[in-house]
Amino acid sequence: MTIELICFDMAGTTVNDHGLVLEAFRRTIEELDVVGDDASAAEAYVIETMGQSKIEVFSVLFDDRAQVANEAFERHFVTAACEVGVSEVPGARAAIETLKSRGVAVALTTGFSPSTREALIELLGWSDLINLRVSPADAGRGRPAPDMVLLCALSARVSAVQSVMVVGDTASDMQAGRRAGVGQCVGVLTGTDDQARLMANGADLVLCSVADLPKLDTLVA
Repeated sequence: MTIELICFDMAGTTVNDHGLVLEAFRRTIEELDVVGDDASAAEAYVIETMGQSKIEVFSVLFDDRAQVANEAFERHFVTAACEVGVSEVPGARAAIETLKSRGVAVALTTGFSPSTREALIELLGWSDLINLRVSPADAGRGRPAPDMVLLCALSARVSAVQSVMVVGDTASDMQAGRRAGVGQCVGVLTGTDDQARLMANGADLVLCSVADLPKLDTLVA
């Protein structure tokens, strides 16, 4: 089936965050006075669940302090991003522009809140690149639930869910695509997970980078 829509993850897939997610988390747990083994265990869980909704991750880690933790994380992430800067994964914009020129619709999905997502997009200068941008707050649930992918499919008015491709760097991205019933899940090696973990969680294939995406047979004009 022809691919009509590609749902791209952000951090680690199209956006090189220079380790800012973990840096923001470390600042957050420091602010919450989480130290020692508790801090190490919390960081390990964040790495394990990379790509999932941050508020859902913090709900597991901090229970009734989840909202406080999430607000602190979002604040620290945007501050660090402004300090250090963010950049696209090399070739990401060019790949997206090529796919759009072939008539493929594109969307961005992320575990960040809408405000943090938009701050990132502004820093990248991508406001004009992708109009369909979805966070868990927009869709209901974050990854690995299928909600964000399904909302993108509905918004793009695709002919079938099987005409959607999901592209991401984490197991959560692949799981969300599979649960949504998309036609193809593509992992990339520019972020968190390696090829084995991506394949074990539903990737049909794994690429070095999104820059290689326009070369796929299913996407060649």
